[in-house]
Amino acid sequence: MGIQINTSEIYLERAEELRKLKNYNESLKNYLLAILTDRQKVSAYIGAAYIYKDMQRYDKAIKYLKQAEEIEPNNGIIQKDLAMLAIIEGNFEISVNHLIKSIAIEPNNPDIQMQLALVHEMIEEEEMALMIYQKIIETNPEYIRAYIQKATLYMYLNDYLNAAKLFKKIIQINPEYNRAILALGICYEKMNNISGAKRFYKKYLDKNPLECEYFDLKYRLKELKKKSEKKENNLKIVN
Repeated sequence: MGIQINTSEIYLERAEELRKLKNYNESLKNYLLAILTDRQKVSAYIGAAYIYKDMQRYDKAIKYLKQAEEIEPNNGIIQKDLAMLAIIEGNFEISVNHLIKSIAIEPNNPDIQMQLALVHEMIEEEEMALMIYQKIIETNPEYIRAYIQKATLYMYLNDYLNAAKLFKKIIQINPEYNRAILALGICYEKMNNISGAKRFYKKYLDKNPLECEYFDLKYRLKELKKKSEKKENNLKIVN
C-alpha cells in the first residue's frame, strides 16, 4: 500500500511559508486550495482570513472566520479574531458578543476581559467597563493593566480621588512604574492639593531627570509654587 499524501496539508504548509514572506496573493491561493481539498480544514479558513485582514479586505476576513466558526464554534482564536474585526468595522455590539463567547471558552484569560472592558469604554458604557476592571483586579490582583486602565478611566470621568487610590496601588505593585507617579501628581493638582501635586511631580522628575520638559513639569511646578505662596499669604492676612 502506497503512502497517502494529505494534499490539504501540503497546500496549508505552502500557504504559511508564503505568508511569512508576505507573498499574500500566492499564500491566499494556497489557503483556498487547502479549503477546496478539505472543507473542514479550520486552520486554512483562519489563514485565509488573516491574509484578507492584512490586505484590509475585512468583509472577506469576516466571511472566512464565520465559516471557520461554523466548524468550530468553541474555538477561542476564532471568537477573538471576529471580535477584533468587528471593532475595526465599528460593529461594537457584535464585538461584545464574540468577546463574551471567547470569555466563556477561556474564563481565566484576563486579556480577553480587558478587551471587553475597552469595547464598553468605546461605546461609552463606562460603568460596565469599571465593573469588568474591578472583577479582573479581584481575580488577578497582580494584573497591573486592569489597575492602569481603571485609573485612567476614572481620570477621564474626573473622579481624581478614586484614580489616585488606584495609582497608589499600582506603585505598591510596581514601584518602578513611573507614569503612575506622574499621574498621581496630575490627580492631586486636579483636586487642588498643591503640596501633594508638587511632591509627586518632584518625585517623578527625580526618577526621570531627562524628562523635565515632559508635560511642562517645570512650568507646572512654578505655577504650583505661586499658588502655594499665594495661599500662604492669604492665610497670613486672615491671621
